[in-house]
Amino acid sequence: MSMKAKVMVVDDEDTIRKLLKSRLERDGYDVVVASNAAEAEANFSGIGTIVTDLKMPGKDGFALMAWAKEKAPMTKVIVITGHGEKEVAVKALREGASNYLEKPFDLDELSHAVKRCQAEHQLQVENADLLARLEARIERVEGKAEDSFWYVSKAAAMNKTNEWITVLRREAMRGGAEEPSVLILGESGTGKEGIARMIHAGSRRGKGPWVAVNCANFNEQLLESELFGHEKGAFTGATTMKRGLFEIAKGGTLFLDELGEMDIKLQAKLLRVLQEKTFRRVGATQDIEADVRIVAATNINLAAKVSEGKFREDLYHRLGRVVIELPALRERKEDIVAMATQFSERAFRARGKVFPGFSSDAEEGMMNYSWPGNVRELLNVVERTALLFQGNGAITFRSMSLVSSVSAPASVVAGGVRPNGNLTLVTSDPEGYMELKKKWVDSFEREYLAAILTKYQGNVSAAARDAKLDRSNFLRLLRRHGMTSQNFRKVGTAVAATGTDKAEAA
Repeated sequence: MSMKAKVMVVDDEDTIRKLLKSRLERDGYDVVVASNAAEAEANFSGIGTIVTDLKMPGKDGFALMAWAKEKAPMTKVIVITGHGEKEVAVKALREGASNYLEKPFDLDELSHAVKRCQAEHQLQVENADLLARLEARIERVEGKAEDSFWYVSKAAAMNKTNEWITVLRREAMRGGAEEPSVLILGESGTGKEGIARMIHAGSRRGKGPWVAVNCANFNEQLLESELFGHEKGAFTGATTMKRGLFEIAKGGTLFLDELGEMDIKLQAKLLRVLQEKTFRRVGATQDIEADVRIVAATNINLAAKVSEGKFREDLYHRLGRVVIELPALRERKEDIVAMATQFSERAFRARGKVFPGFSSDAEEGMMNYSWPGNVRELLNVVERTALLFQGNGAITFRSMSLVSSVSAPASVVAGGVRPNGNLTLVTSDPEGYMELKKKWVDSFEREYLAAILTKYQGNVSAAARDAKLDRSNFLRLLRRHGMTSQNFRKVGTAVAATGTDKAEAA
């Protein structure tokens, strides 16, 4: 059953209030009446149109209109003026009134004016909602590059994860009253956001917005504003009203990445949302329904943070109804070669190249490598290899440019040295000094650029600052090696229980 549209009548004359209330209620509106501006402000909630006299004791109609427009910019205002007060009416229109009625006015004229204002208000509300949903879906559209990098895991270490995904989908199909919050744990780069995306896609909210935020990117005040929004003037710099992610994600899923970095004071507000299903914008007094499912992720040991008093135990248990622990890639060795092959086929094809396959030493080397960056690192290595590979034969372990203390096959390091425990560039047929030096320098530059871009997820400015290089020089190095920051943006993978599942970068 749809709710009635709310209209407010503000007039200091009781007779007029009763007359207008009676007529507008017959028109089907939920009518709220007030005898002055202060009373109107105290009862202002969900109002689409205000019909107000301009001359009232205390704060006049102009002041009320200004307050209402600041509180809810889409609110429509119809002002009532005395006979012959054309200049006053013109001033009201200039200051934002939608229409004016001159006393004595016809009730049918009032009815038509309110109807027009309500139609305009409803249209603006619907357009704003559609725009917010569109903005929320932009991240999903831009994330298609991430979603294309999915992989069906057959590793025993992933059995529990796949079981949870199956259980959650089965429960969604049953149409239960509530879909529980989910907490995803795992090292950086294991694919936590990919699993979160799959949970969202397989839920009843799958057609709703997918909205993600990294809690580590904001301080307490900014994250609070990002999540809940704020009213104009709520704090220094809040020059306009802002909708928060809880509003934008209405009907969908809100993914809280790096939850362990959230300030403990803000954790209390998040807990209230989970318990009460409502929230308030910063600086507001009215509650807003939180029609959102929370999926959170962290690479931090939350149980330890609870013991240290740095994470709320009640929030931990509230989110921990469903806990999915993603294993590191080194615990899923049986996946590595098949995963690298699938990613490589995509990466080579995207660059107009044919993937030549991996040599036996490359497969052995990948299996023995520890993959500290997990699936994200594997994907970055594959992307980098596809970008730089110019040969016709199978991809060797050396050509993959993995710098690590990995125990590489003997064929890779025969006749060479292993400086600082890293892979050598010297083969069994040593080259001249200048040629070898050039290879070392080129390799060092490529690996350094790749590592620092991976660290900052493709943010060139941040990477250049860390490298203590001018941004222009940093970009020049990238161009020299045919590299692009795009390949290091937050792109990773996740694994799924079925071939229809998609993936991410977490």
